[in-house]
Amino acid sequence: MFRAKLDRVAIVVKDAEKAVKDMEKLLGCEFYGPLDDKGAGLLVALPRRGGIELVSPTRSDDAINATGLLATRGEGITGIALRVDDIEEAERHFAELGLTPDVRINHGGMKEILFKAQEATHNVEIAINEYPEANGLGLEVAHDLGVDA
Repeated sequence: MFRAKLDRVAIVVKDAEKAVKDMEKLLGCEFYGPLDDKGAGLLVALPRRGGIELVSPTRSDDAINATGLLATRGEGITGIALRVDDIEEAERHFAELGLTPDVRINHGGMKEILFKAQEATHNVEIAINEYPEANGLGLEVAHDLGVDA
């Protein structure tokens, strides 16, 4: 049976650096970054502690359409990320429910598949992630993007 654990909540923001400062002060979260993920066209701040991911676009054709979301809905929660032990099993599970992956991202030992918001997901973007237990997602991506965290 498919099992997943809520890993983090994704928030699209206009200014990732400002949002990091605001969320650290407001909620006591701690982040890696924001990190420049050139392949995805995003500045990404990943959780050291706090379960929140902040993303802002660095180009109009970013991988997750953050530019479009900001233009149509403004800042806010865009989706959730679930941690799974076997991403291939999770992808098969989603396929059985009629969902097709929209984006695939790999950073070091982290694998991610995104399913964009749609009627079947109740307009919530869902990301499924697989990454080594000993090395959390934020740290895995930070290392892959060259940050000595």
